[in-house]
Amino acid sequence: MDVDYSYLNELDGVYPAFQARSRLAQELLLRAGDAVFASKGYDKAHVTDIAAAAGYSIGTFYGRFRDKEALFTALQIRFARRGRANIDRFFDLQRWHDATPAELIETYIEGTSRVLTRNSGFFRALYQRSLAGEAAAYWPELRAATRQAGLRLADFVRKQVPEAASPELDERCVFCLRAVEGMLVHRLLHWKINEEFDQTFILKSLTRMTTTTLGLPSNSK
Repeated sequence: MDVDYSYLNELDGVYPAFQARSRLAQELLLRAGDAVFASKGYDKAHVTDIAAAAGYSIGTFYGRFRDKEALFTALQIRFARRGRANIDRFFDLQRWHDATPAELIETYIEGTSRVLTRNSGFFRALYQRSLAGEAAAYWPELRAATRQAGLRLADFVRKQVPEAASPELDERCVFCLRAVEGMLVHRLLHWKINEEFDQTFILKSLTRMTTTTLGLPSNSK
């Protein structure tokens, strides 16, 4: 199922793209923005860089976005909304009907790691914006996506391991997934100083941390 990105047209500073040609330009500029942020960071990325990377003129950029900030906001909203759709698809997979929570958790963490790596430019820019005190408006959508995943995980645990259910299960699941994301983002941003731990060790350790905090067996893959 394709995700509808028409809501981007309602964002401040993002100009409506109703025709196929305009939607294509919007999409290519968003992809180029993510690539430029990945290579240069938010502060050193310029509109001219993004337009050139997308193969468009500066005029075309300003026909789709008011400025660099508007493009970044669109990237953030799109990332969060797409993430929420993917979360529901993940938890609705038939494969989990007979799976243990540890198996689901490890697979979820592996997938989260891949998504963060693919979107490294966005997270590098978000980190810079956060340090500059300019990112407060970005976090509600992202936190809502993580909360959605945490609540879906709690529902799964209640179904598969009823004895592990507790009044605090929802909040514990949300906390664990936020902690996992924090660790993965830290590794992504500071990979040069985190090479002492390989990817497999990190993923399995985060899985054990999560299952232990939730009081679940740690029999993952």
